[in-house]
Amino acid sequence: MGRGADGLQAYETRRRYETLDGLRGVAAVGVMLYHIGSWTGRPWVVAHGYLAVDFFFCLSGFVLAHAYGRREIGWLGFMRQRLVRLWPLIAVTMLAGATVIIQHREHVPGWLGLGLLMIPRVWVDDTGFSPLFPLNPPAWSLFFELVVGAAWFPLRRLGVMGHVLMIVLLIPVMAYVAHGMGGVLTGWDRGTFVISFLRTIFAFLLGWGCYRVQAFTELAVPAWVLAVMLAVVMCVPWTPLNWLYDFVCVSMVFPLMVLAGRKDSDGFLGALCRVSGAISYPLYALHWLGWELMLRLFRAIGGKGYPLGFAAVAIPVILAFAWAVLKYYDEPVRRRLRRL
Repeated sequence: MGRGADGLQAYETRRRYETLDGLRGVAAVGVMLYHIGSWTGRPWVVAHGYLAVDFFFCLSGFVLAHAYGRREIGWLGFMRQRLVRLWPLIAVTMLAGATVIIQHREHVPGWLGLGLLMIPRVWVDDTGFSPLFPLNPPAWSLFFELVVGAAWFPLRRLGVMGHVLMIVLLIPVMAYVAHGMGGVLTGWDRGTFVISFLRTIFAFLLGWGCYRVQAFTELAVPAWVLAVMLAVVMCVPWTPLNWLYDFVCVSMVFPLMVLAGRKDSDGFLGALCRVSGAISYPLYALHWLGWELMLRLFRAIGGKGYPLGFAAVAIPVILAFAWAVLKYYDEPVRRRLRRL
């Protein structure tokens, strides 16, 4: 969340961008499959699933501008609402992650404190273990989303020229970064911490720009078409020009998809989009934990390696796990926090 953690309901009009909600779910599934492919030695599975994070950042720029761009609320009130939305799942994943991690147990209390406070581990220690959040590595994007959102809020009424200037200045920088690293696969570790700020800010600014220009375009594409397009983008294999592919997706394809997804879906497709959007954040936040728990069970019954059969069972279990946590923990906790 992002990722992609933000609900798409406007405070001013109560309008719900259901198609964009649905795309968040597709992106979350893409991240999960990409990680499972990497963890099981099958990197060709959804080879560009990591680009879903850039889609989340772009979508967050659009959503926050829609929900808070003209809303009369102070910075502390804004951050309080952001934390109510994001922190309950962050807390439970960090606490649960502390129980499943095997190596470096002596460091877990410190890692847990940092994780609950969303403080990334950017300094070097004696573990040689480099994730910013060892108890739930995918949480790195939630940290950047919180920080960039906090920095954006005081600037949310920045003029168009200032907004455009920031994007123009970042375009060659991001092209240089993508070329130098062979793509935009950065963020989860200490080595790419600074670069990840650029990655987040660039996609966020483009999403914010989509919100500002939406009144001047009639671009609209059915939800199912956009979902297929996003899935195809994530499944394209790596090529020698991977850096260019990543840069084009982040700078052009994803903003166009956000603009094209503003038309609400109805009927069964609309309901499917709502379910997809609801599960997207829990799935993103919990899929590493769910995989680790399934792997422990598989090893306990004598399983070896990472057979396809195990992955085929683990994936629907993780989806069901995310949905159960959403309904029986995340939504009730957030409702209570809002009342308080």
